[in-house]
Amino acid sequence: MEEKVKISPFQLSILTILFTTGTTILVTPAGMTAAAKQDAWLSCVISVFICLGYVYFLYKCATGMGKKNYIEYLESVYGKVLGKIIGLLYVLFAFIGTCSLLAYFGYFTTTQILTDTPIEVLNMLFALLIIIVVRAGIEVIARTGELLSAWFFILLIGLIIFLLPEIELERLSPLYEASFSDHAKAIYNFVSIAGFPMILFLMFFPKNINRPDKSKWNFLSGTFIGTTTVTFVTVLCILVLGASTTARQLYPSYVLAKTISLFEIIERLESVMAGIWVISIFFKSALYFYACVIAFAQILGVKKYQFLVFPLGIISIIFSVIVYPDIEYMQNWDAKYWPTYALVMGLIIPVATFILDKIKQGIKKKSSGTA
Repeated sequence: MEEKVKISPFQLSILTILFTTGTTILVTPAGMTAAAKQDAWLSCVISVFICLGYVYFLYKCATGMGKKNYIEYLESVYGKVLGKIIGLLYVLFAFIGTCSLLAYFGYFTTTQILTDTPIEVLNMLFALLIIIVVRAGIEVIARTGELLSAWFFILLIGLIIFLLPEIELERLSPLYEASFSDHAKAIYNFVSIAGFPMILFLMFFPKNINRPDKSKWNFLSGTFIGTTTVTFVTVLCILVLGASTTARQLYPSYVLAKTISLFEIIERLESVMAGIWVISIFFKSALYFYACVIAFAQILGVKKYQFLVFPLGIISIIFSVIVYPDIEYMQNWDAKYWPTYALVMGLIIPVATFILDKIKQGIKKKSSGTA
């Protein structure tokens, strides 16, 4: 399977920002404050640096992959059969991520905005946009990201400015009350959502980057900006709503926007937060689905992936209303099972693969030197 289109390092950084903020910006503040309370800001800061370290590891993996994508890399390290089996696990990982994000979009929209609209209709319409952009390819996804990222930052900066009068610094006290285990739980939650899923970037990075040797800092800076944005939103939730209120909310950053009241003229700008989140979750969903289709096409050994997009898209729509039967199940799955699942797929398997690859390269060098 070969897609010859290329994206620039700058476009890579834009996709990284949108990917790390998608879903994270809306739901993570609740999980972070539930674990670390008013000290969640510190957990967020630590998480930013852990995510940067993780992305640097992905970059080192990418440099070792050369012109291969991640599925080809797995096949070269483990052999064709075992490599394809492990590759199928990543197809499933990306597929579950796609369905989960469609469900997130559906539940959020039906509970907060379009309360009388069937969730199936919303999932189908959102999935249709994802199918169109994924079928067009990674270059179109990246260029669309460039266009919409400006709106993303304009809306975000406007939201932050309007929230400044609502800030109460005393909500951060008492400081340093959370225990080590509380911080560890909060950090694990953050990294499992914003960090580990970025393993899917190896499906097109560095293979589809026009200057992969120049993309290191773009990859890292995109991660830093995205995770720092989530940190800012989490801190704002604590400063405006308070830690206990933030922890009780399903979508605290959306509730945060409702508190805006400037001169009794500019009020309840929750639609701004909704716009920020919809833009970011669209690109996160598109990249999940793109990784799913590309990986499956590589495993099947087909030349073009486009014919797989529509059938897999239809299956994703069907499973999006099944993957989370209700919101309570969604919260339970995300808290108990997703972090471990993301850890295995995003860290344990890649680390094992990276080490095994280095061992094999060392053996080859030794044998060639002996010969």
